[in-house]
Amino acid sequence: MNKKVLVGLVFIVAGLSLSALAVCRGGLPGELYWNNGPIYLSDQDEKGTADITPDQVTTGKQDVTALDVTSKDADIVLKHGEHFAVLTDPAEKTSVTVSAIDGTVKVTGDEKNNWSFGIKNHGRHQITVVVPEKFDLKNVALGNINGDIHLSKIETENIQMTNVNGDIFLSDSKVNKSGDVENRNGDIQVRDSTLPKLKSYSRNGDINITNCYQNVPANQAVLSFRNWNGDISLT
Repeated sequence: MNKKVLVGLVFIVAGLSLSALAVCRGGLPGELYWNNGPIYLSDQDEKGTADITPDQVTTGKQDVTALDVTSKDADIVLKHGEHFAVLTDPAEKTSVTVSAIDGTVKVTGDEKNNWSFGIKNHGRHQITVVVPEKFDLKNVALGNINGDIHLSKIETENIQMTNVNGDIFLSDSKVNKSGDVENRNGDIQVRDSTLPKLKSYSRNGDINITNCYQNVPANQAVLSFRNWNGDISLT
């Protein structure tokens, strides 16, 4: 038998066996991931979250003053909450590293060299950072390659956001000093936020900025919005 055909049959048998096992345990199969071997996540597991908050932060040994979050294959979400936390879904956990050094929490989501299939579609994976209101953030840096960036109810002195393939959403937030927001392939949407003097540029897309924001000439701006293939909307 052809070697490639044999390998394919082995993968199929492994997948069917894991699916049958999941059904026997009381449910339809969730997702089957391949990452140096088959990994099955039930529907219940897939809906859960994995807390990967650095121990230096949870124990109170470090105060968080800056965030540096990058991802290659997952959405990035920053939101307001009661306690600081870095969360991800179980399937994404093995691809994420996190550290806390001198007040900067760094989260890196690497590209996964794996595949997955399943009966139910759970959507894109997420890396979520929960920030309490009492935190005095000096800098927030977010970078993504394949996925959206969502930032809601966050206050920071400075902000940098870059995306390659995905949208950028900023809502109910405040930037006090300066920043730079750039997108290659996707929209930039800002709603109900407080921003310093800004400039905007879009090569292939529309720009809509209401009077709530200070849209000034480039030499007066301290915050810039740049887009290559997408719209810019500040409302």
